[in-house]
Amino acid sequence: MSGLQLSIFNRLKLIKSVVAIGLLFSILSSYNLWAGQRWLPACPIINGFEIPVPYDYALLLLEVILLFFLLTGFKTRLTIFLILVLNLVFILLDQNRLQPWFFIYNSILFILFFYNWRIDNVNNYNSFFILLQLCFSAIYFYSGLQKFNPAFINETYPSFIKPLNVFFSERQMLVLNKTGYVIPIYEMVLCFALLIKSFRFIGIPMVLILHLGTIFLMSPFGSNSNTAAWSWNFVMIGFALLLFSGKTTERFFSVSNLFQKPVFYFVFILFWIMPASNLFNKWETNLSFSFYSGNNNNGKIHLSKQAHDALPLYIRYYTSNNGGEWSLDPKTWCLQELNTPLYPEKRVFEKIQSNLVNITGTTANDVKLVYIEKQKIFEARP
Repeated sequence: MSGLQLSIFNRLKLIKSVVAIGLLFSILSSYNLWAGQRWLPACPIINGFEIPVPYDYALLLLEVILLFFLLTGFKTRLTIFLILVLNLVFILLDQNRLQPWFFIYNSILFILFFYNWRIDNVNNYNSFFILLQLCFSAIYFYSGLQKFNPAFINETYPSFIKPLNVFFSERQMLVLNKTGYVIPIYEMVLCFALLIKSFRFIGIPMVLILHLGTIFLMSPFGSNSNTAAWSWNFVMIGFALLLFSGKTTERFFSVSNLFQKPVFYFVFILFWIMPASNLFNKWETNLSFSFYSGNNNNGKIHLSKQAHDALPLYIRYYTSNNGGEWSLDPKTWCLQELNTPLYPEKRVFEKIQSNLVNITGTTANDVKLVYIEKQKIFEARP
């Protein structure tokens, strides 16, 4: 098979539509994160900046309307601009909304905003097409690199593939757990298999295997968790086909035209330079493609009996008692209530701690945060 036979111009239009569909499904499948009453406190970037319930539903409705406009092609650049502004407001209201898939979708829209959607300039749309290819390949490179840590091999990966134990014996599962050593290399190789044209016939099937396997393991047949990421995995397959499958009719391209576009430096810095800084804990984890790496910032909140007893029953559900000491895991709380992982930065854990102090009417001595910073990838381990 020769793959997709589409012009670059038509591929860019389809990518725009795929982003709109992906955003819509991911947001609706995690709607508690975007609007409505909830117990997990919002973590605004600007203290005091909030929109109370039920007025926040207006923003969610506006998002759905704008995504529909984007799908129909109504004033594309204006629609993209309005979506980007609205999504920035969403993030300012709550940092937990800056999920990896939300960051990727909005980065693609930001790049497409600078495209004039004209078909008469080959160098122009070729440049934007290549920029999207660079973004896409960076995701796999850093996703693999982030997994080079013991926690992924020994804890995260065995837990992720645990649903397979209905098909395999305990001994076979022990062997399957060892395949975790291959996953980081697999994803990094995938990056270059897509970038190098002569290896794309290998890279595209590798993408299909990776994401279809992930979808199965996260689906109701598996762990049935983080449903907002299900559609993102389907979208990644669509991106791989649209960006790398088959041949395009356009041949001529001047590399110098790529460097003349300011958005190129946005891609280079945000997708290739800054994620490397996260390896030394100098950049945000959710913006560094650390998908299920097992090496993220973590925190637990230890509660005195007085603080525990003063908690509302709903929040008390997420507490546990170990050796007579009460504790609460904010990550579990966020995943179960909002159907998305917690934004893993210290300021978010501290915001939750502060909120619990206010709710219980106690002090920081009764609600203590134990924060554990992620392991630096090149740091010597004890």
